[in-house]
This record gives sequence, structure tokens and C-alpha cells, in this order.
Amino acid sequence: MSPALACWRASATFFSPLMVLPVLMSLWNDHSSWSAAGEGVLASLAAWGAVSLGWAAVAWLLLKRRAWAAGVRLDSGAFQERQTHLLWVDEGRQNQVRERLAACERAFLILEPAADEITFRWRPGRRPDHSVRASLTFDAVAGTVLVDVRGGDGHPGVAGLRKGTAFLTVCQIARALGLVGAKPRRDRLV
Repeated sequence: MSPALACWRASATFFSPLMVLPVLMSLWNDHSSWSAAGEGVLASLAAWGAVSLGWAAVAWLLLKRRAWAAGVRLDSGAFQERQTHLLWVDEGRQNQVRERLAACERAFLILEPAADEITFRWRPGRRPDHSVRASLTFDAVAGTVLVDVRGGDGHPGVAGLRKGTAFLTVCQIARALGLVGAKPRRDRLV
């Protein structure tokens, strides 16, 4: 499934009550006439389709822009609750990544259970009570960082769809810490 279709699916699910409510209101106001119910269903379907399609386009464009800015690949799994992405870090910059993480306002409860791993909580939005669990695992030999983000505790997600929080967090972490998406480059293949 493409990311645009996943956005539309999430948007259509989110706006489903908007379809049901006018139909019920037309039945209530017109005393259960079938012609009014049919008109209400058709009008609601048209409105629901237009609103959900427009909202999905906005959500997809927001996701695409954030993924492009962070160098992270946008795929159909962007709405999953767990995101795992392999990103590049230049040789010798692991300590700089650790320092940037410690200085970042969005990161808190930073723990280092091992020399090559950091676990922390990240605030993807403005509210302090919304956070996700994340970890960075460094591979010094390959020059990569495995970013693992789990769940979105109460965050509204991308464009208010209540999904995509983990992907947004991966993009924010990549930009804040100066990590680059794991795109094969010629100088790294040698």
C-alpha cells in the first residue's frame, strides 16, 4: 500500500462519524422517511469523501515534506506504532550525537544501558504530557545508527489523524541530531 493510500485510509476512518451523524439527523428531523435517508446518505458520502480525501492529501504532503527534510524514506509503514530506521552518522561523530541529544529540549529520561546504546523519551509535539519511547543503537564499524521508536502516548499524530507519531519522531530525531537517511552512497560502498 502506498503512503498516500495509507493516509487516505487513516483519514477516512477518522472522519467516519461525520458521515453517520448527518444521516441520523436527517432521519430524526424527517421522521424516518426513506427518501430523506437516501438523500442524506448520498450527501454524507460525497461530503465524507471530499473531506477525507482533502485531509489525506494534507497529511501525505506533511509526511513527505518531513521525510524529505530528514532524509528518511517514506513508505507504507509510516503509520505503524513502531518505527525502525537505519541512519548514517559520520565516523567519530557518535559523541557529538550524544551531546546533541542531551542538549535537545524534546529529549528527556536519557539512559545509556550500554556503550553503544541510548534509550530516552521524546516529545514529538508541544505538549509535555505526550511522549514516545526511543532508542539509538550505534554501529561504529558500519557508521550507522539504528533509530527505534515505539508508540505514541496520546499524541494526535500527523494532521490530527492519531497515527504516524512514531514516523514523525524519527524525522525529528534525524534532523535534531544531524543523522542522514541510509541511502547507499558510492564512497560508502567501497
